[in-house]
Amino acid sequence: MRISMVPKVCLTTALALSFVTAASAAEFTMKLGHSNQPDPKDSVFHACALKFEELVEKYSNGRIDVAIFPAFQLGSEQEQVRASQLGTQESTIISTPNLNVFTRSLGFLTLPYIFETVEEGRAVIDKSWDQMNQWSVKEAGVRLITVIDAGFRDLTNSKKPVKTLQDLRDIKVRVPQNPIMIGAFKSWGSEPIPLDWSETFNALQQKVVDGQENPINVLLAVKFYEVQKWVTEIGYVYQSNFLVASERWLQSLPKELQEVVIRAGKETTAWERNYIEEVTKSDIKRLKEDHGIVFLGPPEDKPEWIRRARGIWPDFYEFIGNGSKQKGKEVVDYVVSVARDVRGKK
Repeated sequence: MRISMVPKVCLTTALALSFVTAASAAEFTMKLGHSNQPDPKDSVFHACALKFEELVEKYSNGRIDVAIFPAFQLGSEQEQVRASQLGTQESTIISTPNLNVFTRSLGFLTLPYIFETVEEGRAVIDKSWDQMNQWSVKEAGVRLITVIDAGFRDLTNSKKPVKTLQDLRDIKVRVPQNPIMIGAFKSWGSEPIPLDWSETFNALQQKVVDGQENPINVLLAVKFYEVQKWVTEIGYVYQSNFLVASERWLQSLPKELQEVVIRAGKETTAWERNYIEEVTKSDIKRLKEDHGIVFLGPPEDKPEWIRRARGIWPDFYEFIGNGSKQKGKEVVDYVVSVARDVRGKK
């Protein structure tokens, strides 16, 4: 196992040699980058990276060495996908909104309020996994290995409590460079500010923006509790993230090692779903008690948030259909039907 960090102090000679020995014993190195801090207690990305690393090295009998690069060391999420497309980076963990830039067909996962529960989102992903991978490989050149979910994306800010759409009007909110999410905020009468994820903390700290939207665990993962105060539980997008692998690199592996990576990915998905449910409640408690974050609950006029945001869906059928409005609508109709089935079984 290797977790690579830019050292602030010199490592001992013995530790350095142990890293070199571990790497040299492997036939293949799999660089795995992500955007969170290297603390599994605070970051589901890092916890999953460690679990995936454990399983890959176990099932490959050490033939693959996974080297984890947290905290943007290999660039922004989108830069890391580009490196994976070129085959210069083997894998990365990326949020779906950023992956949508490369794989538009997965844009249905970012439609506001298409899912009411995490179970609905998981059911659609599980039933559509092979098709989603075909789209991802064809459009982005990366293979979906693990899905990492973290509930729903909520609104945080440092300016004032946001309880209604009217309160949102003068809040400068950072959003990903994703047209669907930008469209959602515009439907609410806001002027969202698209920023790269790696620039977001500084923008919040310097008051370039007042707020951002993300799952609750992100406040711990990137220490947003230092620059945010209020949480409004708008729950507008089911938060899926993916550990993806360079298809070029994956196909270069012997068949048995390709199967190892895919197996480890599936098992990491199952592990994460139990893990995230266990830690979410404790994360909220820590944010309240240790960092003074104020949870306001859902907006008082949430039905209006839902009505307006769902109204933009047709604007993005062509985007999701990768140029075909009909295909995009068919995808969305299918997703809605699966979600409805899950709802009806409760």
